[in-house]
Amino acid sequence: MEITYNDQIQEVKEETSVLDFVFSQIGEKQNGIAVAINDSIVPKSEWAMTYLKANDNLLIIKATQGG
Repeated sequence: MEITYNDQIQEVKEETSVLDFVFSQIGEKQNGIAVAINDSIVPKSEWAMTYLKANDNLLIIKATQGG
């Protein structure tokens, strides 16, 4: 199925959780990550229970340090 991830169309498997997708894109270090699906924030505690659906618009933002 297709989703939009950070403004790019991407193919993902059915039954893909947010946690699985974030792990595949970001890796193990998931601190400082925010996820929104269709403009609604998904709390990190719900990533494993939230599954992507066709045509979802997923935004992943990673906090960075700087000065």
